[in-house]
Amino acid sequence: MTIAKHWKYNDNEDIVLTQLKGLIASNPFVELIVDEKVVFNPHSDTSKKITLISGGGAGHEPLHGGYVGENLLDAAVSGHIFASPSTKQIMAAIKKKSDKSKGTVIVVKNYTGDVLHFGLVAERAKSEGYKVELVAVSDDVAVGREQNKMVGRRGLAGTALVHKILGAASAEENSELKAVADLGHTVNENLVTLAASLDRTSVPGKAEQDIEFNASDEVELGLGIHNEPGTKIKPIPKLDDLIKDMLHKLLSAEDKDRHYVDFDSNDEYALLVNNIGGTSSFELYAITEHILQNLPLKKKPKRILVSDFVTSFNSPGFSITLLNLSNIDKKKIAYSSKDVLRFLDTPTNAPGWKPKLYPSEDWDDQSERFVESPMKHQSLLTSDLKVDANSFEKQLRNGLENLLKEEPKITHYDTLVGDGDCGETLAAGANSILKALKENSSFKEHLSDPIATLSRITEFVEDSMGGTSGGIYSIYLTALVQYLKSADKVDSAAVANAFYKALHDGLFKYTKARVGGRTLVDTLQPFVDTYHETKDLSKAVESARKGCEETKNLEASFGRASYVDKKEFEAEGGIPDPGAVGLLALIQGFTK
Repeated sequence: MTIAKHWKYNDNEDIVLTQLKGLIASNPFVELIVDEKVVFNPHSDTSKKITLISGGGAGHEPLHGGYVGENLLDAAVSGHIFASPSTKQIMAAIKKKSDKSKGTVIVVKNYTGDVLHFGLVAERAKSEGYKVELVAVSDDVAVGREQNKMVGRRGLAGTALVHKILGAASAEENSELKAVADLGHTVNENLVTLAASLDRTSVPGKAEQDIEFNASDEVELGLGIHNEPGTKIKPIPKLDDLIKDMLHKLLSAEDKDRHYVDFDSNDEYALLVNNIGGTSSFELYAITEHILQNLPLKKKPKRILVSDFVTSFNSPGFSITLLNLSNIDKKKIAYSSKDVLRFLDTPTNAPGWKPKLYPSEDWDDQSERFVESPMKHQSLLTSDLKVDANSFEKQLRNGLENLLKEEPKITHYDTLVGDGDCGETLAAGANSILKALKENSSFKEHLSDPIATLSRITEFVEDSMGGTSGGIYSIYLTALVQYLKSADKVDSAAVANAFYKALHDGLFKYTKARVGGRTLVDTLQPFVDTYHETKDLSKAVESARKGCEETKNLEASFGRASYVDKKEFEAEGGIPDPGAVGLLALIQGFTK
């Protein structure tokens, strides 16, 4: 697939420093050691609290600088993109923020450069009288024990959990250095993470990038955050199948080489869903729900955290992290799983920690929060008006099926002059009504009552059709019900009058669209006005056809089409308005 383009930066620009300066400019709480790329919190009194420092290569924002703040990091050191910072940079952070009395915990991701550089500085700092503990995060399950005996598992999104937990723990008044470090090790030992992405990432400011991107029908499982390869799966599986596979790899004890954390079905745990960089919030929350639906553990997660925690620029993927809380209580350390949850809930002003922090008692309330709509049991609107149910059903089916037949053409037109969803929207409405005709016995039972039928159709349209066209259809049908309801009987005069009033006294109150505006009104208004004037259905249909045809020659005045270059409308001998074409197909099918 195609990776997103990047903006062009100045030649030889230090883009890492540029983005750090932007972070500082937008966060009045922190400061920057420019020469060493160290973001720090000048307000934290590390003579009274344990200092928490982290860092690593850039490109994983908001890690690390975005996590500097109250109850989180005291300082973060940034290397070049995907490269560990130097010992000089790290020592600058130690000397700026560390106090020899309370001590310092350093958190790093388990990569060779980070462990070597931060480890070397830790030893040097100790020789100068500092008390330092190092916690290396290694939560990845894609790397097996045999695959990489020398380095071991990589540090991924679980790093953010370690930061948050140790950040709050280190800020407590009576915290002890060894106890906080032990907590970090214990949390790490009970973390598992697995990532999946549709593609690799690309680096801003890098002109030529020797990256092998995935094919359009491939997904990569177990890839790293520096473009380290994973296992390619082709074709892209259904999301549920992919997630089930990921959860199996995270939880199952079958693969001894990659089984790192025991999970019993009744264990308590926290879930973190991480955006690797290029996944929209919309999809990330949808992915979260799919994860929750497929979790094989009996209990619900004690915490569900969803955001971009540890990214890899614009990689369009996500990762799943599970923290086994029950295992923490089995360890003989100073903190319990309840403490861990409390630390996760502790407020922070660090800008990178984006999930809303709720009080612990709010999380403890696990009552059902999906509630029934008050609209579900409202009484059906009925009348004494009658029509032939069989004839009406036949005409309705004809209209809907004719619309569906024209959907590819409507979609094609809308891809040229709109946003491409008009045909899909109309088809959704048509299919919802056809489904009701097939499966909804209550709907079928009332087909002889036009008021009951039109009311239910309006509901189906409102539920299934979005966008402007859905709104227009819903308003018009609602008004039609109101005006037809006052009729004594259903004949051409009553229907024509109801059509007319529903348009002129109903719909036109809410839209400025009129004939000539290149909308579905160019089909609707000629049909309604002609039928009102002549009571001749064939003449009304012909007027609708002419009105629709005329949209080929019109400039759009409303909707997204009004932003399209005029030249687009000249393609293929003139393109009619997709909405007008859709309504005409419905009318022609219904009246044939």
